[in-house]
Amino acid sequence: MDILIIGMVRGALYSLIAVGFVLVFSVGGILNLAHGTFYMLGAYFTFIFYSLVFNSPGGVLLLSSVLLAAASVSALACLVYYLLLKRKIDSHIYTMVMTLALALFVSEVMSLLFGVSGTSVPSLVEGHLSISGIKIINQQLIILPIAALILPGLWMFLKKTRTGQSIDAVSQQRTGALLMGINVERATLITSGLSAGLAALAGALIAPVSSVVPEMWLFPLIKAFAIAILGGMGSLTGSIIASFVLGYAEILTSFLIDEQLTEMISLVVIVFVLIFKPSGIMGYKQG
Repeated sequence: MDILIIGMVRGALYSLIAVGFVLVFSVGGILNLAHGTFYMLGAYFTFIFYSLVFNSPGGVLLLSSVLLAAASVSALACLVYYLLLKRKIDSHIYTMVMTLALALFVSEVMSLLFGVSGTSVPSLVEGHLSISGIKIINQQLIILPIAALILPGLWMFLKKTRTGQSIDAVSQQRTGALLMGINVERATLITSGLSAGLAALAGALIAPVSSVVPEMWLFPLIKAFAIAILGGMGSLTGSIIASFVLGYAEILTSFLIDEQLTEMISLVVIVFVLIFKPSGIMGYKQG
């Protein structure tokens, strides 16, 4: 039972991170190496709003800080797209180098502003749940219902709304969407903001149980990359399935072999999938 719940929590967290990474790649063709930076900024902005702006205890203010952090990072991502990526979006090398440079730059700025020792954010839900002698923090458990609301909500947005359908059309066939008169730039801009907002929300939710440090941007980037490859680049459904596969693989490795090996699982997944099934779980074989 503890493996089942912990693996589900980890899979839910990874899905919030990876879905946005895959979505912005499928719509804009952007392999965003700054995706982990938005996760990091979600945690830092939550700290900034709660501890420095509001500077007052309270669950409502903390929840407001989380929402403001996600919205602020989403707006920042739109600005990054408009100022840095839009002009040369067709160049994969340019977008990769630019987003990596942005990630390194923001990490250095956070180091200068807050130091490298880390900051702390209080939990939205205090306490823990004990299962078979294993303590599962309630703050981690709330990721499950949040992901259960957001992921179906994202699907409804993409399939049932006019804006979402235009984004979905661009992700399936960019040239065809252009010929149909869909504003591809607008779809990419909205997707960039949505992607960053999901990553920031994941960072804000995990901040109370994790060290908020400048280097934390690398962790979600590796996870998102591994999940995108395992699920199939461009497949949102594949990315959600791969998120839970990776989450359970890490938990089983931790319980059955050694906790120190869990961080290697993502790298092993990347190598094995690229060698044996480059299209991933639900990707299409490039012919």
